[in-house]
Amino acid sequence: MSEATMSSIALHDITAATFKVMLRFIYTDELPGEDDPTDSSVEMFQNQLAAADRYALDRLKIICAQKLWEKVSVDTVATILACAETYNCQELKNKCIDFFVADENFKEAMFTDGYALLVLKFPSITAELKRRVRA
Repeated sequence: MSEATMSSIALHDITAATFKVMLRFIYTDELPGEDDPTDSSVEMFQNQLAAADRYALDRLKIICAQKLWEKVSVDTVATILACAETYNCQELKNKCIDFFVADENFKEAMFTDGYALLVLKFPSITAELKRRVRA
């Protein structure tokens, strides 16, 4: 492999912070805890999910999907749904859709920036949401 003779390898589409958390997971099988100074926000878990998908770290992908589900709210559901669709997390996607169409969540969530992203990037999902809200 050509990498064996290189002094460094450039990884694209991953930040240093995301790589550090991913590497920590690979060696310890742990993600930062809520009290850890490392970020444990929705964005961090979305970045970890993307990295886990890219580097075929299935356990990390499952854990990130679970952590993202724990952080679902009216404000976050659309961006988490978009992430679940992008990285093929069917269970998380289904849970987000169920949350989205429950009670009054749809009326509030459709005014978030994340919903605008869904409309632009995933029109089939927004059509499914609207269909289920009407049903």
